[in-house]
Amino acid sequence: MYKNRQPEKPTPKLVYNHLTRLEQDIGFYTTEKALVELFTTFPQNQVLEHVLLKVATLNSLYNTNIYAVYTVAKHVHQLDIDPKLGNHSLDLVNEIATVTIRDKTRRNYSFASKYCSWHLPEIYPIYDSIVEQMIWIYQKSDRFTHFYRYELQNYVRYWGIMALFREFYGLDKFTFKEIDRFLWSYGRDFLGITYS
Repeated sequence: MYKNRQPEKPTPKLVYNHLTRLEQDIGFYTTEKALVELFTTFPQNQVLEHVLLKVATLNSLYNTNIYAVYTVAKHVHQLDIDPKLGNHSLDLVNEIATVTIRDKTRRNYSFASKYCSWHLPEIYPIYDSIVEQMIWIYQKSDRFTHFYRYELQNYVRYWGIMALFREFYGLDKFTFKEIDRFLWSYGRDFLGITYS
């Protein structure tokens, strides 16, 4: 457990080490390769069946806990997201995240960030509970900027915090995708989280 421990500073060397480790993990590598192929084959979101395929696959491979896959796919399709993706709209993540299922509003925040990120990984960092924990731990450790933890739940603010994190630690040569991969990989180690 990480209580009373300080995280290692996220140096370029530490980031590279974790990125290399992920690339050598055959399960991780194969999953990422499959998603690259899927989102490259169906880059647009105009055809409901293509959106459904992307939502279902992303949900299954990333364990995003979407229980009404068709409803979420229909929601994404109806939002007509391609122009917003083209304009790099950060508000789009919050729009995709909020969906009504059987008269109840559900917020699929992590899924929405992943869906946008798989279209434009250089623009949209992925929100994940492990990444959130690590960002907060680094904030408490080094005070790299001022924010309250709840602000990480608003994607526009989350994006800004991730950009400041990257700048503060001198990680500008890394993409958002590489930064969130590092935080997820290092976070699993630091927090003692294991997956089968």
